[in-house]
Amino acid sequence: MKLLHFLFPIPAIVACMLSLGSSYGADVITLGKDGKISGKVESISADGIITVRSPLSPEKLHFSQKECERIQFEKKENPQSGCNSTLYLKNGDVMPVEIELLDEKELSIQLPWAAKLKADRSAIDALHFGTRENTIVYRGPLTNEWETGKAWKFNKGLESIAWGSTHRKFASLPDRYILQFCVEWTGNAGIKCLFASTSADANGGADCYFLQFNNAGLELKRQSTGAKKYTSLATFNELTPDDIEDDRMQVEIRVDRINRMLQLVVNGKTLRNNIIDPVETGPVPKGDIISFISTSGSDDKHTITDIQITTWGSATAEARMEKRSDTKIDVLYDIESNRSSGLLKSIKPGKDPQVLFENPHDPSPKPLSASKVAVIYFAGEKPKNPAPAYRIQLQEMGTFFVDSFYLSDSTLHAKHPVFGEIQIATSLISEISRKP
Repeated sequence: MKLLHFLFPIPAIVACMLSLGSSYGADVITLGKDGKISGKVESISADGIITVRSPLSPEKLHFSQKECERIQFEKKENPQSGCNSTLYLKNGDVMPVEIELLDEKELSIQLPWAAKLKADRSAIDALHFGTRENTIVYRGPLTNEWETGKAWKFNKGLESIAWGSTHRKFASLPDRYILQFCVEWTGNAGIKCLFASTSADANGGADCYFLQFNNAGLELKRQSTGAKKYTSLATFNELTPDDIEDDRMQVEIRVDRINRMLQLVVNGKTLRNNIIDPVETGPVPKGDIISFISTSGSDDKHTITDIQITTWGSATAEARMEKRSDTKIDVLYDIESNRSSGLLKSIKPGKDPQVLFENPHDPSPKPLSASKVAVIYFAGEKPKNPAPAYRIQLQEMGTFFVDSFYLSDSTLHAKHPVFGEIQIATSLISEISRKP
């Protein structure tokens, strides 16, 4: 174990407890292989000194930011962003926005955490329209909400203690929804997530979809009560536990039961956008049960946290799945997936914002209502230079990357590569993580 470079001496017994963490407060600081500390992050100085209050020490703890891999902040009940569009920057930032104006030079936007910001057009990768309609159906887990049986228990999340399952039956899940959760493991990873399931049976008696992850990789399957029990829908043998940093995986599964289609996102990366459940498997699973099954030994532990289910009901959803066809020019897809290539001239504000898009076949175009637009891809390649050192994940309000920051008076201060100086209340921040 490497030594933490604390700036003041701590009693030996306290130092030994650092890897154990505590129940104090709700901020969790991950110190790599040295374990975790629970407490309250009071500040992070400009020169990278983190100050934490913790019952592990009668005094405040001070340690170097270089020792910290991740800070998870106490979850707050924040309202959803309410923004109707999502901005994707070429540097990887994603954030919900309200578009104020776009001209030949820049985009003016409002964000939930900033009154008004501007982005140069060259920094923009895409604008997705009509993204406000997703609403939260469920967020947890909380104590006594899930049937844990003898194989799981609740410990700040769902925690496996043996082979077996935990499940919850929901009153009703929409035909189109997004399931998100975080899984962490100690020892060997072996986990299955059943969803759209008609039964809580962990032994294959349900009609459902399931995602399984173990040393063989990641696989999405259809399980049927018909003649053919299992159908593989998507396999990622190259993604094994050894390939996942910190033994921690953030999963997002988008389920479209109307069109028999799924999408899979792992740790922010879209693995596949168009996973089809063939009609040969029978009627699409209509169940409302979600289960997690530990498939490894009793010496291995899995912890499931940050479970969230949201509706996925936007009229633009299918068209927003259309891939970029050209990086040299702007590309627009309308809500019917019709494509136009050319130049985005402007977006003008109003009760019904108007998009003016020029293409070679129509040099004098008429403005198009933004409600008819699904996605606009901006010309230009993404930069090949390394991403900034720190990833800031906001609660329901996007992700952005910065090279440096400091935190004081419950506010994060950073210089953003596109927006310049920004300030964000820590109550809106879910997590800060550092590149290895």
